[in-house]
Amino acid sequence: MATQSIKKNIVIHDKNSAAAFVKALEKAASISSKPVSSGCKVKELKGTQDIKAFFGDEL
Repeated sequence: MATQSIKKNIVIHDKNSAAAFVKALEKAASISSKPVSSGCKVKELKGTQDIKAFFGDEL
């Protein structure tokens, strides 16, 4: 989902629109999403020594 799409203000004026909005939210919550896997390895850097060793002389 694009980040701009979650910054919208929604104004609901009647009960039918409110019911449709709630139904859409419930339907979206029930749809399962596929797990996302990144092809990158992750390494946690703790402390100054680890950071300096990771970046080397580039700092």
